[in-house]
Order: sequence, then C-alpha cells, then structure tokens
Amino acid sequence: MRISSFLTKKFLKSLFFPAHSRGAALPKKLVKLLKYPPGYWDLPELPEIGSPISQSGLINKSQRELSGKFEAKGCFFGVNGASGLIQSAIIAMANPGETILMPRNVHISVIKTCAMQNILPIFFDLEFSSETGHYKPITKIWLENVFKKLNFNENKIVGVILVSPSYQGYAGDLEPLIDLCHQKNLPVLVDEAHGSYFLFCENLNLPKSALISNADLVVHSLHKSLNGLTQTAALWYKGNLVNEQNLIKSINLLQTTSPSSLLLSSCEESIKDWLNKKSLSKYQKRILEAKSIYKKLIQKNIPLIETQDPLKIVLNTSKVGIDGFTADRFFYRNGLIAELPEMMTLTFCLGFANQKDFPNLFEKLWNKLIVNSKKSKSLEIIQSPFKLVQAPETEIGIAWRSETRSIPFSESLNKISGDIICPYPPGIPLLVPGEKIDIDRFNWINNQSLCNKDLLNFNIRVIKT
Repeated sequence: MRISSFLTKKFLKSLFFPAHSRGAALPKKLVKLLKYPPGYWDLPELPEIGSPISQSGLINKSQRELSGKFEAKGCFFGVNGASGLIQSAIIAMANPGETILMPRNVHISVIKTCAMQNILPIFFDLEFSSETGHYKPITKIWLENVFKKLNFNENKIVGVILVSPSYQGYAGDLEPLIDLCHQKNLPVLVDEAHGSYFLFCENLNLPKSALISNADLVVHSLHKSLNGLTQTAALWYKGNLVNEQNLIKSINLLQTTSPSSLLLSSCEESIKDWLNKKSLSKYQKRILEAKSIYKKLIQKNIPLIETQDPLKIVLNTSKVGIDGFTADRFFYRNGLIAELPEMMTLTFCLGFANQKDFPNLFEKLWNKLIVNSKKSKSLEIIQSPFKLVQAPETEIGIAWRSETRSIPFSESLNKISGDIICPYPPGIPLLVPGEKIDIDRFNWINNQSLCNKDLLNFNIRVIKT
C-alpha cells in the first residue's frame, strides 16, 4: 500500500491527534480554502503575506492583533510544530554554557536543543504515581524544595522550563510556580502544547492558561489542543525577562525559509476560530460533552484516571491486569484508534468532533478485551531512579559530540550514554547524552521494556573510554 492510499483509510473511530478529528472540526475558513484546486493556495513569501518574523504583511498583522487580545508582547506562528518554537525559545533564553532548570518530563526537543547549543540542563524529578506510572502535577511546595537543593551562585541558571499539562492531561496551578521563579529573576518557558484551548475556556473550570498565569514564554501546539493542521504552533511572549531581539533571531535561525502558506493560514484560523463567539460556543459544548462522557464511563465501572484535561480519556488497563500496549493493539484491530499506549494505561484524545457514540462503543470493546485477554499479575513500574535535582555526569553537548560505540543495552551498565533513549509517543526521554547508566537506571529501563517492544533488545550508543 502506498502512503497516499493509507491516508484515506477509514477507521471505526479515530481518537488520536490532530484534534480536528480527521477534518471534522477544522475551522470553516480553512475548509473553504482546501476546496480550491490542489496547490492553488501554495504561495511563496509574497510581500503582502510576509512571514512570522517580517515587519509587515498579513502574518505580522495577524500576530500583532492576537497578541493584543491576550495582553502579550508578541506572538509568532510556527510551521515546524511546537518542537521548533520550543527550541527557538530555549536558544533565546540561554547562551552556550549556561544552565536551564527543567523537569524530567520535558519533550525530546528540549534535550536536542541542549545538545546542539551546549546548554546545560539541570533536571528536577517529579512526584510519581505507582498506580498509574505517571508523573503528578508539580506544586509550589515541590518547586520550593527543588530550589533549596540548588546552588544558584555556583550554577549559572538563566531560566526555567515547565510542562503543563502533560501528555495525559495532568496540570496544576502554574501561577505560584511562575511567581516563585520570577522572585529569582528567572524567565519561565511553559510547554503548553497539550493545553492550548485552556486560553479560551476560563469559564469551564479548567486549569488557568500559562499565558494568563504570566509565563514569559508559552508554546502551543495548534494541532494537538486546538483544531489546526499538523505542524502548526504558536509562541507567545510577555514581560521583560526575555530579550525580544534574541527571540526573533532564534526563530530566524531555526525557521524554514519557505514556510507553508497553508500552514500559516491554519495557525491564524485555528486561533481566530476560537475568538468567534459562535465557534467558541460549539467547542465549549464539546468540552462539556467530554466531561459527561467521562462520568458515563465511570458509572459503567470502567477504570478511568481523572486528569485536568477533559479531552483526554485515560484508561487504567492495569486494574484488570492488562498492559496498555496489549490494549492498544486490541482496540486498533477493532477500529478504535487510541493516542498513547503505556505500560499501565491507554490514553484516547476526544478532540473537537462529536463523540456522543463513543461511550457505548468503548464499553462494548472494553468488555470484549477483558474476556479475550491474558491477565498479568506483574504490572508494576519501578519508581524512577532520579534524584530530586540532578545534572548529567558529562556535559550534554560534549557527550553528544563524543566518539561513541553501539552496544546492546544489556551490556551498558555503568557506561556513559552518548544517545537519547526516547519512546515516541510520548517523546519524553528516559536517558539523555552524558547520563550514567547506573544499576538503578539500568533496572528501571529494563522494567519498562517488559511491555514496550521499542525498548526490547535495543542497541545504545555509549561514549568510548
């Protein structure tokens, strides 16, 4: 089968990204644009259009208009996903050799940027749930304890990265965390890729948006948590702790010189559609329906995990002795396509399409899965081996550029990694260049390989000694 043929394949139910649910919830103006002859809209950077970093043109005008709506200093559209804008934000925050404080659940794009620019990460661990295998939302008390462990005089920390919400939808109160960082004059970048729509739903008892919580830099994925096309994203900035010119330079450094005019239009339409009262009402209705779906499934005794994002349905498969990967394969074979399998859970993304038929279908397949699957008694994720605060033993940029050799992971004990071990999704690294594979880390990764075939009998590059 060709790729083009697969793209038109029908599934019984698509519960994965992008959140427009295979076109069902695309903005009307974007749908109208796509009805033109194929490629008609594929234009270069004409002066009238400009680019995300142009001083004039329609794109510049739209970005300035949207910034004003949310009291931000500026906004930049991106066509290289949230990853590209996260990387630009990091480069604007830190010079080579400077340090950024970040949680263990940062996206792989952060690690790649540190490796490329020789920016030094200091990781802080997060509270862990052994019942779900997920990190819990960070609290002010937790971050205060992290700060107590740090020597701010010794480590030249120039910024902080926070992730909220997580892939599964966990989110805490960001404002006190950001205030704590600002007290130390540290700018905060929030990876809010999975929570873009929080910005438009203050009346629905959802987590407060990072932008409203005074984060200095906020990155939104417009296809994961709004209704844009894949690769579309937006970067917002406010305050005075990040140099605006550095930000523009970093975006210019990483951005393609030929951005897709279709994707740039999608950036604009996916945000402005939520500023339209009629459209906003429809999307907010979908969110309320999602909350109702969760309640219905709970009433049917289906083991769901409550998170702060109602568009994520997180199934705790371990409650019936089934790992998330096995459950995912079963649902896939039966036409119900999930977003994120993990050792103990399976996450579905409801998106912004009508999902009223989902509860009955889901219950039917869930009961079938329980009857037909072998049960395991050993589903348990070992507590992560990380210290509360920890930096790689070897500078990440040095490790990335060092001479390495490829060996089976089974032979890697006590070696220094020259590689990134990162199952995708969720794109959260288990091991980064420069970290030592001590016995605790070794056992922890092996434990996760019990269900995740991507981690079974794999090779890893380690630094030559």
